Amino acid sequence: MTPALDALCALARHTSGARAVHVLDASATVLSHAGDPAPLDLAAAAKAMAGGRATRDRRVLYQPVPGGLLTATGRRAPRPAVLTPYIPLAELLLAAAAEPARLARDLHDSVVQTLYGISLGAGTAAELLYGNPAHAEASLAWIRETAAAGLTDLRGIILRLRPETLVGAGPATALRGVFETLHVDPGRAGWGLELDADPVVSPQVEEALYRIALEALGNAARHAEASQVTVRLAGDERQVVLEVIDDGAGFDPQEPQPGHLGLRSMRERAELLGGTLEIRSAPGSGTVVRAALPTG
Repeated sequence: MTPALDALCALARHTSGARAVHVLDASATVLSHAGDPAPLDLAAAAKAMAGGRATRDRRVLYQPVPGGLLTATGRRAPRPAVLTPYIPLAELLLAAAAEPARLARDLHDSVVQTLYGISLGAGTAAELLYGNPAHAEASLAWIRETAAAGLTDLRGIILRLRPETLVGAGPATALRGVFETLHVDPGRAGWGLELDADPVVSPQVEEALYRIALEALGNAARHAEASQVTVRLAGDERQVVLEVIDDGAGFDPQEPQPGHLGLRSMRERAELLGGTLEIRSAPGSGTVVRAALPTG
């Protein structure tokens, strides 16, 4: 992906006349640049991303894009219009660049840690098996539950790698596939799927619904410790509405937390297609994720 980002920086620099153009990811890490190698003020870059709109200081234009930031440096800060044509391409390339890093982080934070916990639990169970069989049984039950959770995490990662296995047959079919794949025991009480409609939508909207549902269900399974999870799909020829509702631990949507970047990604997906994403939650009160998207 670096050659593509390098080409974007070189083209933007050439057409804008800037001394340098940089591309940064959401953590204010420089992914690529063209031109003047002088270091960028990363604190100012992070502040510009947090503000969410183009800003200028004496020499640098900071242009936030979904997933990161574009900057152009000159003797005087260029005007925002010089980078505007490159926002859609930068967004696409940043999304592609971020996915491998996110998958690696998910593998480490969920699957690897789960397997490590299972190995420790198995060792404990083996030590207790003869000395304290009752405690060994409890340890084995914990291993079974932890293994099931790890399997759910791994299935979610595979779905992100291979969305084409579900996307393309309509939003209801895709959501049913996500739900059944992540739900290790489909017969377990507490998980519900309510498909009140299966509207005809564009491929972009279908994939956005798929990705949003995958993220929301993954958060419910990994972080919320929810016992009740409901996925709802409704809509008509103009709008489709997806809701993922859980009775888990809840959180303050304004505070950083596990899955926070995923929440921002869901909102960006919805807004990019002209829709909205609403997250209602509070500590101890569960979470509702509601995405409303135009069908076309």
